[in-house]
Amino acid sequence: MSMRIFTLISVMLLTALIGCERVNQVVQPEAITTLTETTLKIGVIQPSNTFTTFSQGAETARAQINEKGGVLGMQIEFMSRNNQPVASEPPTPEASVSAAKDLIEMENVFALLGPVYSTNSVEVGPIAQQARRLMLPGSSGSNVPETGDYVFLITVPNPFQGKVMASFAMNTDELEAKTAATIIEEGDVYTTDLVQAFEATFQQNGGEIVHSGAYSVGETTFTALLTEIHKVQPDVIFCPGFQPEVPSLIKEARQIGITGTFLGGSAWDDRERFLSILEDNSVLDGSYYPTNFSVATQDADVQEFVSRYTDLFGSPPDGIAASGYDAMRLLARAIETAGSLDRVAVRDAFAAVNGYKGATTISHYDENRHPVKSLTIQVIQNGQVEHYKVVEP
Repeated sequence: MSMRIFTLISVMLLTALIGCERVNQVVQPEAITTLTETTLKIGVIQPSNTFTTFSQGAETARAQINEKGGVLGMQIEFMSRNNQPVASEPPTPEASVSAAKDLIEMENVFALLGPVYSTNSVEVGPIAQQARRLMLPGSSGSNVPETGDYVFLITVPNPFQGKVMASFAMNTDELEAKTAATIIEEGDVYTTDLVQAFEATFQQNGGEIVHSGAYSVGETTFTALLTEIHKVQPDVIFCPGFQPEVPSLIKEARQIGITGTFLGGSAWDDRERFLSILEDNSVLDGSYYPTNFSVATQDADVQEFVSRYTDLFGSPPDGIAASGYDAMRLLARAIETAGSLDRVAVRDAFAAVNGYKGATTISHYDENRHPVKSLTIQVIQNGQVEHYKVVEP
């Protein structure tokens, strides 16, 4: 073979190799996952000892979907990580970030379900966004989706909750509140978000905020805060925080003679734990809180969820469970609509959700990636949660 022919063949082989590499780069970008796998891995960020019904609701949906053939022929597999290092303390942003990175980088999950605290979700959002992973948190902070356009709320956003509870306090015959006190958990995104919306609406409608206070995580006595509230005797006290602090705070308030009606947020709907803090829950009677779900809703889709969840876990679902269930169902629907695992196409399909019915009903998503949906107000009576009314968006 002449040197000229040998050189020509070498150039042709080198060109072919470079061309193959370029083709490989084009057809295998990060945004596309081929459908050669038999399972679809979804990451779940779930605290080990609080709001555990979120992952149980998601598991109910996963079981239903897999029974019907999965998503695009793939069975769904959950990869779970705990973001609550200390069981007696709230889950942390640091553990949530670590869980998200592990699920994305090590497990290569397609999407994330969770976290359930807004304080954690705002830290995980940028990680999901950078990796172009759809993130569906169980939290309701209005600013959570601001971390990226791959982040969508599932539950009713805090501003709507706060606005509804302020109007409810002022316009409900049993309350007709003219004055209110508000209480946040120090440093918590969720309670701050709710209280700001509540105070703005209450004042716009002619009400007076007579005291704004705060407590810290882990506090067991609230004497200084409640003494100040007792002095002004508000008609209602809006305290949308978490267990174990809130039930203990309400008990102490009654002991010192505060008679105003307590109003909560959707965090109260971790009802099994919320109602397990006190030996006698009668001090909670007459308190109201909002949730995006009620087992009393007589709708076929809702009752299917209630039945399947109860069969799996032995007790009826709460609003947190409904969020986990809808998150998984909505994700599967978006993938099926996209017809592939192209991340951009699935994200766009999720943004276009319209007329969804599952554990809850979502009319559509607004420009902030907040779901437009109704809110249910619950009341505690005889130490148990009962349905009170539905408020439409």
